[in-house]
Amino acid sequence: MPLRNIWLPLGIGLIAAGLAADAGPVAGFGVFVLLAGWLARTWARRSMERLEFERLLPERRAFPGERLRLTYRLTNRKAIPLPWLEMSDHLPESLTPHGLRLPPSGIPRKNVYTHATRVRWYDRVAWSLELPCPERGYYELGPARLRSGDGFGLFTGQREETRSASVVIYPRTLPLPDLGLPTARPLGERKGHQSIFEDPLRIAGVRDYQPNDPVRRIDWKATARRGQLQSRVYEPSTTQHLIVGLNVDTFEHSWLGHIPELLETSIVVAASVARWAYEARYAVGLLANGSLHGSDQSISIAPGRAPDQLARILEALGGIGPMTVTSLAAQLEGQSHRLPLGATVAVVTALMPDRLAAVLRRLHESGQPVTVLAMTDDDWSELMGTVPVQRVDRSAFAVQEAAGLRSSGS
Repeated sequence: MPLRNIWLPLGIGLIAAGLAADAGPVAGFGVFVLLAGWLARTWARRSMERLEFERLLPERRAFPGERLRLTYRLTNRKAIPLPWLEMSDHLPESLTPHGLRLPPSGIPRKNVYTHATRVRWYDRVAWSLELPCPERGYYELGPARLRSGDGFGLFTGQREETRSASVVIYPRTLPLPDLGLPTARPLGERKGHQSIFEDPLRIAGVRDYQPNDPVRRIDWKATARRGQLQSRVYEPSTTQHLIVGLNVDTFEHSWLGHIPELLETSIVVAASVARWAYEARYAVGLLANGSLHGSDQSISIAPGRAPDQLARILEALGGIGPMTVTSLAAQLEGQSHRLPLGATVAVVTALMPDRLAAVLRRLHESGQPVTVLAMTDDDWSELMGTVPVQRVDRSAFAVQEAAGLRSSGS
């Protein structure tokens, strides 16, 4: 039987026996056992007090092939030393450091990383790991558990650290020609060389309605005042707008699951188009019918050219999951009145449901430039009418991605 379970009755018994037999050494040893047991138990109980645990990640965003430096830091802010301390943390399987063989945990797709150390009184210890970033995704580190105890090894104290740390790995991006898209006007969104567009946020005035004006240009207040239809006139702008639409569905019904390779390819294409447009000085936005971790809302990022706009889009594409909360058609319908006039809509999809085709045809017929980037070889010509459809060269993409993985692993 372990000594920690019998120290109290053992000490009392030795004292009683020593007093009964008038054996002072035996009674003294019993007192020693009681004092040692009490000290050990108190030491263990207070081992977790004023002990600070930190999981430090200076960078929580990365591209595939990069590495993130993870630092653990333990600070003991009391006069009681910790002769031994065990830290166990849950790390995602994909982020397991090279050279470490970690046992699986009870949490899906997570392993247990364990590190043993000691912390003296009013002392701090720290150590670091390099986490590989092999593939895009949203990852959570944690929860962690701390265990320590007394210097005799009799008792232990432990504490759960429920705070987690998140890591987002951006999707890979490729040059558009490597995806089979033309270098000149890859989205085919502009006819001619017009470079002046109207800015819907800057109204210059109103004029009489013309038959080819879209309904959303009508100024209803001015129409009521003048008694005839009036259309808004916008000030000119040189900024081109692009909304990247990503259809996360790879099966007609989401409850059938998804095709991982097709979804990942679609995400890479969407990220590549967004990056190309941002670097070409477009105001870029994103619509996707998937959601981020812990959210039940579909992704909607208004077009913009802020310094962090591309990072926001790549982060959303990096964290998007396979489950959809709505259809891309419903998203486009709900956002159609907010689309800037003349903004190009580039839809990346592996499917073409009737409702999505109808929405894209309506946008195209209303004067909104629309391009479909098809991830499969299915013939959608009857569904799409005059909406341009470009096929993404997935074989070229696979070659480029394999080359990228080889270079990142070297």
